Amino acid sequence: MNLGLIGNPVQKSISPQLQRILFKELELNNCAYEKHQIISDNLPSFFDRFKNGEFDGINVTIPHKETGLEFLDEVDNSVKILGNTNCIKRTGNMLKGYNTDLYGFKMLLEKNNINIQSTRCLILGAGGSARTIIKALIDRGAESITIKNKSIENALEIQLYAQKLGAKNIKLYTESDDRFDIAINTTPLGMYQEEDNASFFDIPVDKNSTLIDLIYISNHTLFLNQYKDQVKQSINGLEMLIFQAIKSIEIWTETTYNVDQKLDSIKKQLEKVIC
Repeated sequence: MNLGLIGNPVQKSISPQLQRILFKELELNNCAYEKHQIISDNLPSFFDRFKNGEFDGINVTIPHKETGLEFLDEVDNSVKILGNTNCIKRTGNMLKGYNTDLYGFKMLLEKNNINIQSTRCLILGAGGSARTIIKALIDRGAESITIKNKSIENALEIQLYAQKLGAKNIKLYTESDDRFDIAINTTPLGMYQEEDNASFFDIPVDKNSTLIDLIYISNHTLFLNQYKDQVKQSINGLEMLIFQAIKSIEIWTETTYNVDQKLDSIKKQLEKVIC
């Protein structure tokens, strides 16, 4: 199978290394995976090549997760809800879009024994990833969801999205907010330790709080480091990345895989790539 990743930029993406690790662990010897930097103007020609058989499946990253939808013949329910796709499968000359991020985040919660039921949750950021996290929190029974974002306009848009999904207690962050049980960073802030942006992460947490940073390149992101040893649990986005990638493979191969026994090996191999 000829598979790949499209986006702009993609130079720093580790998706090819991750997919090759998974191909080896899952004994998929007939799969190739490369990243392709595609600017928006070139999307039509890329999808023409895709439909004509150059690729069997692709992953999609920013900025094409929403704009890529116009080239699809069909989408699954997760794409309809979240409004973006990160995985596309070709069958004949028909393209169907999926979203595997929601599955990846739910698996991260499961593998780390994080119970969302009746918790007070804070989401940092108001982009596409925030939509995914909000959907997962609603599905798992969060008591309340608070949004903190630099742009109030974008935060209000995400609040409206959550309300349409059925969230009853969704609000915007204020300085008077009390502590949160779970705080999740969905922004790229701190990926490369931008110290001057650290104040965005000034939030009320305590020793019973759980912090999740969707950034996966380090266990010591700016967000997680700010509260090192002050909270119950700190988790980066590595497992989410792994499980959304596995779900993509399952979609492309139409096969289900159990990686429970291989997860530690996969993580160790990927951490070597990141470091």
